[in-house]
Amino acid sequence: MENIVPSDATGWMPSVDQGGASVHNAVVSVLGSRILGGDYAPGAALPREEELCAMLGVSRTSVREAVKVLSAKGLVEARRRAGVRVLPRDSWRLLDPVVLGWHPSIQDDEELVSGLLEARRIFEPAAAELAARRASAADLAEIERAVVGMRDNIPGDLNAVCQADLAFHKGVIAASHNVVLKGLVGMLEAALRATFLVTNPLMEAQSRALSA
Repeated sequence: MENIVPSDATGWMPSVDQGGASVHNAVVSVLGSRILGGDYAPGAALPREEELCAMLGVSRTSVREAVKVLSAKGLVEARRRAGVRVLPRDSWRLLDPVVLGWHPSIQDDEELVSGLLEARRIFEPAAAELAARRASAADLAEIERAVVGMRDNIPGDLNAVCQADLAFHKGVIAASHNVVLKGLVGMLEAALRATFLVTNPLMEAQSRALSA
């Protein structure tokens, strides 16, 4: 069985908790995290295939499958003789929650956080406008439950507040009955989680005080 092992000599790779995931999915997660985290900037070349195999303790097949996934997500391009290079950030599928999930520290990525906030400001008002016209009684009840959850949550419990806020926004999007907007729910969830602490510094401070 293959195992992804961090390199003690170089510290190049972080440890990965595979859980029940396949090896190549774990390789994808590690490499995606390194790219999203800035260790490999656009235009940079990834280590050669044999180097990745040695660093991660996996087979060539696992590395190749991982590169295929990263290519499909717009992060890298593989060329014969030229190797695998990171593509410009504009090519990255940043609306894909899987891609956003690879980022090791989204809240510290000012450009990405700013972009996510701007995207939310564009489509959330449109979703709310549609929901105001199309919401069913069941939709309104779901939104009301989310509002109650937001009201009743303990202010210092960041996770609970984030979950309630997310439930509200998802309820509004569902009530819009727009298939395209519904497809953005995954991105919205990632964006909310990424920007929550950034836009709620007081709550972050409260959380730290409560856990001290």
